[in-house]
Amino acid sequence: MEKRWKLWSAAGALAISGASALGYGGLEIRRELQRPPTEAEKAAAAARETAVRWRTRPVEALFPATVRYEDEKREAGVRVGIAPAASCAKALDKKVAKALAAHDCQTVLRATYTDASRAVTTTFGIAVFPMETAGGADSALAALPYSGVRAAAFPGTATAWFKDSARRYHSYRKFANYLVFATSGYSDGRPAGGIDRPDLLRFHNHAVTILGERLRERVEPCTVTGVVEC
Repeated sequence: MEKRWKLWSAAGALAISGASALGYGGLEIRRELQRPPTEAEKAAAAARETAVRWRTRPVEALFPATVRYEDEKREAGVRVGIAPAASCAKALDKKVAKALAAHDCQTVLRATYTDASRAVTTTFGIAVFPMETAGGADSALAALPYSGVRAAAFPGTATAWFKDSARRYHSYRKFANYLVFATSGYSDGRPAGGIDRPDLLRFHNHAVTILGERLRERVEPCTVTGVVEC
């Protein structure tokens, strides 16, 4: 009888010990789930939100209805149309697309604008990359003589004649895991040649910055419902 009592006592002690450990573990899990995110966790969530912003925000938010010129006295450029998302091979010049393929270029979003006079047309492009390869893509473009997004014309508008052959001025900049491109030319489709009025074409440099800052602007990641979890 004494041995049996000792066995039951030992089993009871183990059960109590196990229950205590289970209760403590559950309490720690609850505390972990309820605690606010650390700064490191918030930074990681912010990076994830930025990386997918191109598909979680409405495309009209990425390409606003108007973009300002660098010269505030000039009227804003007006968005004419937004092209469907396209592969990098289809939306970028051949040499550019080839250089970026090695850095996992994922897709390109494009929109086309005209100035107030409708004499100048600009196509902007947002090329999307994984965060870890965007820097390499930026460096790859620096080795090319120029970097161009292909023209996106819209029939029945002032941009209808703006083809690749009419592009005269190109630029791009890196913002987070995106490369923002721009190319400008005359809306009547006259073929590229000497830039006789570069001041009319280079307004898009400022607009590239405006579009790029929308892509990398800092927001509180935990407030972006359905995109990241904090």
